[in-house]
Parts: sequence; structure tokens; C-alpha cells
Amino acid sequence: MLYKPDLATLERTLLALQEAGRVAKEDGERFLELTLVDNSCDAALHERLGQWLEARRAAMPDWTVHLLRSPGNVGYGRGNNLVIEAARSDYHLVVNPDLFVAPESLRETFRFLEDHPETGLLTPAVFGEDGERHYLCKRHPTLLIMFLRSFSPKWLQSWFKPTLAEFEMLDCDYDKPIYDVEYPTGSCMFFRTSVLQRIKGFDPDYFLHYEDADIGRRALQVARVVYVPDVKVVHQWARDTHRTWASRLVTVRSGLLYWRKWGGVFSSNPDDAFSRKSASIGRAQAAKTGAPRPIALTDPGKIVLVTGANGFIGKAVCADLASRDCHVRGVVRHQQRMDSQGRFECMSMDEIDANTDWSAALDGVDSVIHLAARVHLMRETAANPLAEFRRTNVALTLNLARQAAAAGVRRFIFISSIKVNGEVTPVGQPFNAEDVPHPTDPYGISKLEAEQGLLALAAETGLEVVIIRPVLVYGPGVKANFHSMMHWLLKGWPLPLGALPNRRSFVALENLADLIALCVQHPAAANQIFLASDGEDLSISGLLRRTGAALGKPARLLPVPVMVLRGGARLVGQEAVMQRLCDSLQVDISKTRRVLGWQPPVDVDDALRETAEHFRRSGA
Repeated sequence: MLYKPDLATLERTLLALQEAGRVAKEDGERFLELTLVDNSCDAALHERLGQWLEARRAAMPDWTVHLLRSPGNVGYGRGNNLVIEAARSDYHLVVNPDLFVAPESLRETFRFLEDHPETGLLTPAVFGEDGERHYLCKRHPTLLIMFLRSFSPKWLQSWFKPTLAEFEMLDCDYDKPIYDVEYPTGSCMFFRTSVLQRIKGFDPDYFLHYEDADIGRRALQVARVVYVPDVKVVHQWARDTHRTWASRLVTVRSGLLYWRKWGGVFSSNPDDAFSRKSASIGRAQAAKTGAPRPIALTDPGKIVLVTGANGFIGKAVCADLASRDCHVRGVVRHQQRMDSQGRFECMSMDEIDANTDWSAALDGVDSVIHLAARVHLMRETAANPLAEFRRTNVALTLNLARQAAAAGVRRFIFISSIKVNGEVTPVGQPFNAEDVPHPTDPYGISKLEAEQGLLALAAETGLEVVIIRPVLVYGPGVKANFHSMMHWLLKGWPLPLGALPNRRSFVALENLADLIALCVQHPAAANQIFLASDGEDLSISGLLRRTGAALGKPARLLPVPVMVLRGGARLVGQEAVMQRLCDSLQVDISKTRRVLGWQPPVDVDDALRETAEHFRRSGA
């Protein structure tokens, strides 16, 4: 898009595109077409521009170059739409005339988009000519952010420094991909053409500024928007937004237009539409590329031993396995709480520890699912919590595993915890199974030590070990905070959480049980670590709304700004509680899907409905 361009800079842009096109063609033939849209409203300038371009065609042999004159200075979005509407390409690059793509940029873009068909818009790593990184991935703008960035004095910006840093996603690692970027840079946007045309290009109501925030938000409703650090560009950036009052007025008009369309005064309105879309994309990709699932879980004569069988997760796992005609032996502490029936037998062991003799329980067992654990406690009372966690979660686990290996057990499935990875993720950078573990509390540390011991034992004995790290599990009979949340909703209490923009992963009990059952027999699961979630991340406000709908009691949410919530929590000494509410924790289950061909069989709304029905029936 051109408006009275500096021709020397434009020539650098074109030559950079030529080199990137040449490199991209090394991977295979590509048809590359470039259209320059002249928005200058000057016939003489347009003619000179055409002559100038004609003289430089020979320097761009890998591109077919066109010059298009717009019907006037119609604005950035309308000018781009002149080309978008007629495009017949696979991919579409929108680039500023003062931006220089790196030689590898187009090749890396094509590779990423072809490997990730769910991605509709790729945003690159942007650097200045001095080599300084520009932090141009941003979160949804609010009226407060617009004012602070455009009109506030430096001292006020300093006071709101944490707010501005969060907007600019400075909590993210810009050397890693960032998923579902809400506000990508408009200086260089790599679109999948089908997605760009589906959302009908740029909103023509924006003349200049915030059209990139708008199109990024609409793209998220139908596809993923991903920052890819391997795609690098250099921007000869000159911020002219506030150079004159006329340019300021254009910015104000565009900002108000964006705000009327999307809302958000102090906090952006949480939008879970793209999380639902991401979940549906994940299901479609699993169906296309996933490995085939085994039909029979295990031979009828083989026994699956389940520890912690009378717990919240254990009961569901035993029921799921029994429904698949598995012979299940459940280890429980209180025989009377579970009855043996069908292909399910109970074995009562009143006390289990690092010295327990498991020989009777392991007799004839093919696989072990180890759920028994000392769980994370909100109010810890032990004098040495880490020692207590190690006693149960490490020593007991390794004792059982060693005896299992000696008894000829084929596979040991250990239910660990996402706390092995850590407690918090920046929005858009989820934990994955290959991340370096970073537990921060005794429970997470003990689970990691158990994992390490099991993998060492597997290498020593040949026992197949499978490690599953679930996020927070919910389902019929859930207790603790999830139970309290449903109680608040059912009572109709107004909750000041309507503006929380965080993202959290959850896993339905039925989905986790299904994954565990699959790991009993799938040959590719051996000696692997998998993360478990529903494949759809929710904001806390989104979770409350959808749980309220499942309960038939609409959530009464007040959009209190996050900064006000944090300030109030500080005054009453509840910073830790508010921190847990405001923080994000996302996980990436792409490895679980890819290796096992697994797709969560129950979607979030159905799982919430089942959870809510049980909650109502129980009279809780």
C-alpha cells in the first residue's frame, strides 16, 4: 500500500522480497505475484511511479509485479481490499513499503503454514534497522490503553507500566511461538487467503490505525493467529501517529470505532469464541492425521491394577476400563466403599507406603495405573511438606514400580501433575510435554522426582512407563474450588470476575479416563510423557458463564477491572487467592493427539452439563 512513497526505501522493500522469493523457490516452484496499490491521488505521481517500476522489473525476475491505482486516498483497509477481493492465491502477504523481509522469511512462512493448516494468520518477529527487537504482539486494546499510549504524559505511563507491559505481551518469550495473538502487527501480515476472504478482508470503516487490531480479532474467530520467531523482518519504523493534530484525530476516530465495535474500557471483554474454534480445529486435525486407535485395550485374561481406585479419578477410570471389558483390580483403603462386580474386583489395603508388599496385588497383572498420591493441599499443616510428599509420591511409587517390574508387569502408567511444568504460563505460550520442568511447590517437586525415578527404572528393567500430566480435573463429584464455584453460581451471587482476560486449561473426568485407557495398550505410549486437557482453554469469566448455563443459572458477573481486583485483594491480605484467579495456565496437547491419535471424546459444554447435573442431584 503506497501513499507518496520514498522510492529509495520502496526499492529496498522490493529487492528484499525478490531475494526472499528466490530462496522460497528452492523448496519447490512457487508463483509469486506482487501488487502495489497507489493511494496517492496524484495522476502525475502515479505515472512516474509506473515508469520507475518498469525500470526495475528486471531486478525482480521471480515476481510478477502489478501497479494498481486506487480511486482516491481510500484508506489503508479499503486499498488492500481492492486486491484481496480478487485474489486467487493460497497465501496473501500484506506488507508496508518500509519493511524489509529477511531472505529466509517467505520460505519459513510457507513451511509453517503448510505444517499448521489451522493457522490463518502468521505474524513475524520484527526488528529495527539497529537490530533492536520491536515487541509488536499485543493484547486487545482498551480505552485506557489507547489513552495511555497516545495522549498520556510520561509520568502517567510510568505509573501504568505493568498494564502497558501486559498489553505488549512482555511476559511472553519472543524467542518462542506465541499462539492466538489477539493484536498482530499490521506492518507485515501473512494470511491464508481463504481465511482472509472468509472474514472479508479489512473493515473499510477504518481509514488508518486499529485496522490490524480489528482484523486480528476477526481472524481469531475462524482460525489461529500465530507469532513465529523464525520469520524475521526489519521495519524502518517512524511513529507518525501523534506527529500532528490531524493524525491524532485519525487515531482517535479509529480507536473509538474499535471500542464501539468490541468494547473494553479498563479490561478487554473476554472472548472465548477463538478457544472453541481452536478446539474444533484440533478435533478436525486429529481426525485427519491421528494414528489409529487400538480396538481391544488388552487381552481378556490380563489384569489392570488401579491404585487409588475409590478416589475421584480412580472410580471413573475403573468404570471406563470395565466398560471396555477389561479385568480391573482396584486397590482401595476401605472395602465397603466400592463393591466388586463383573470384571471389577476390589482389594483392600489399609495402609500403603514405601515398604508395602504388593505381590498379591500384582499377581497376574499386565498393567498398573498408579493414581494413589498425597495431593496438593491449600492449607498445609505438615512441618516438612516436601518430606511428606516424597514419602508417598516418590518412595511409595518407586517401590510399587520396582515390584511391578520384578513381577513381569508390562506397563506402568503414572498420573503425575501439570505442576511439574510450573504454575503459570503467559497467555499464548502454553506448556508442552518437551518443556524443561519447573515445579515450584513440594507437590510438584515430588511428582517430578517420581517421574525421573520411573524413567530411570524403565531404562534399567524394560518396564514400559507412561507419564500423564493432567491439568485441573472436573466432572461429577468434583470438590474443592470447582465445587465452591458451582455453589456460588447456584446461589446467584454476583461475582466481580467478568473482566478477567486470563486463559486456563481444564480436563473433564471422562476425557482423562479415556486417555488413561488408551495408554494401557497403545504401543506408541511406552516411555512417553503426555499432557492432558480438553483441548479448549477458557477465561475464568468464560468458565463461569458456561458453568452457569449448565446449571440453568446464568452467571451474574461484574466487569471489575483486574487492577481494582488486585488492589482490593492486597488490602485484605488475599493477594495469593487473587493471583490464582488472575493467572493463566495453558497446555498444548498436540503431542498427545499426534502420537496417540487421541481426541477428547467429550466437549467442554457436555462435560460441564454432566458435572452440573450431578451437583444438583447431590443437593450440594
